[in-house]
Amino acid sequence: MALSNRRIRERERKTNEIIDAAQKYFCKKGYDKTTMDEIAFELELTKPALYRYFVNKEDLFFAVVHRGNEILSKMMKKEVESCDIGLEKILATGYAFWKFYDQYHDHCMVMLEARNIYPECMDAPYFQKIREHDQDYLGIMCGAIETGKKDGSIRENIDTFLTALYLAESTIAVLRSSEATSDVLNLLGVKKAELIKHSLNLMTLGISQQPLRKNEKKISQNDNQKSPNDNKKTLNEYL
Repeated sequence: MALSNRRIRERERKTNEIIDAAQKYFCKKGYDKTTMDEIAFELELTKPALYRYFVNKEDLFFAVVHRGNEILSKMMKKEVESCDIGLEKILATGYAFWKFYDQYHDHCMVMLEARNIYPECMDAPYFQKIREHDQDYLGIMCGAIETGKKDGSIRENIDTFLTALYLAESTIAVLRSSEATSDVLNLLGVKKAELIKHSLNLMTLGISQQPLRKNEKKISQNDNQKSPNDNKKTLNEYL
C-alpha cells in the first residue's frame, strides 16, 4: 500500500511538472505554435514519455486550461457568496470574470483560445473537466438569477438559462475584444477597464426589476471610480 501511494504521489508530481512546462509555452506561443517536442526537451524527457501522462497535445493543453478554470471557479464562488441579493450575485459573476482577466491574464488568454479548439476525442480526460467547469459557471449564474427572481431584484419574465448563457458569452466577448477595439479606445483616451465596467453596468440593468432603475444615475456616476481590486459588495459599489 505504501509503495502504491508513493507511486501515485510521484505520478502527480511529474504530471504537475509537465503542466508547468506546457503552461509556459502555451501562454507564450499559443496552442498552434507549441510542440510536444519542445515541451519534452524542456523537461529532458522523450516525447513518448509525455504520452504516458497525457493522451495527446490537446489533452495537455486542456490540462493547462483546467488550472485556470479552477482559479476562476474559486474566485466566482467567493464573489457570489459575499453578496446577498440576486442582482448583486449575478453582477459578482461578471466581476469575477473581470478580476480573473486582470490578475491572471495569461491563464485567461489560454482559456479563451481553448474555446476555438475542439478535441478529436470528446472523452479526453481534461476536456471533460473543462466542460464540467463550464456547467458549474452556468449553474452559479442560474442560481443567482433564480435568487434575484425570488427577492425581486431580477425580472421574473426572463428565461433563467438563456439569460445566464447570454451574460456569460457577452462578458467573455467584451474581455476578448480585438486589438482593433483596443486601438479605438486608445485613440479616444478610454481604458479597456472602462468598457468592461460599462458593459457589466448595461447587462445588469438589462435584467433588473424596474424599482432598481432609481440607482442607474448613481451607478453611472461611480462607473469610473472602481477597479477589480476593490472589495465592495453592494451593487452600486461594484460598479
